[in-house]
Amino acid sequence: MGNEQNNLIYFSGPHGSGKTSLIKTLAKYDDRIIIPELYTRNLKFHTDGTYRKVLKTASRAIENFEYLQLAKDNPEKIILANRCIYDVLAYDRVFEEKGWITKDTFELLKLTKAFFREENEEPYAIIVNPGFETTWRHLHSRWNHATKKWNEEDIDYCKLACHSYEQFRNNEKILYIDRELNLESKVELSSVHDWIMEKRQYVPSVQEATAIKEVASIKEVTSVKEVA
Repeated sequence: MGNEQNNLIYFSGPHGSGKTSLIKTLAKYDDRIIIPELYTRNLKFHTDGTYRKVLKTASRAIENFEYLQLAKDNPEKIILANRCIYDVLAYDRVFEEKGWITKDTFELLKLTKAFFREENEEPYAIIVNPGFETTWRHLHSRWNHATKKWNEEDIDYCKLACHSYEQFRNNEKILYIDRELNLESKVELSSVHDWIMEKRQYVPSVQEATAIKEVASIKEVTSVKEVA
């Protein structure tokens, strides 16, 4: 247990993994769940690999800071956030393997944590990585109604991304999903939801905390009277 914000759960994974669909489905499953709209905007970066990675890392850190503040301001809610430091680390490796950044730059980018607040350095997260074939199929389906994202059509890039996320297996802070979930299955959704609630370790709101103290005080007074 570190400094994780326990009502903030990040979702990570390669482009086309299905994490966004999972987030939206979970929000319908539990009315305590919030998918926040951020004030910060992830700009489109059309530049060389090195500068793109620096800008994306800074942008992700700002977004994660906003998610963190929202979680702190709404302790009675569960904040589901899209992407975090794990995505930065995964794609750093992919960029190096593709030759888009040098090995020296890759080593320098290992200092990525300096961009993120302590609570966001090793956060609770759900990583969706169903494998290349499923991811590639999802991307082709998405391209029928949405614009392709940066280099998404690069098969090698997609394969390397799926492989890179393997580094996050067997991490107690991460629920690693390596298959395509049936989002219509209550059993499958329940297992994901149960993991979130286990990590959440419910933190009462100010109003709830006050009510709990009042009940405890009444019980204490009653107990004293009974002893007397």
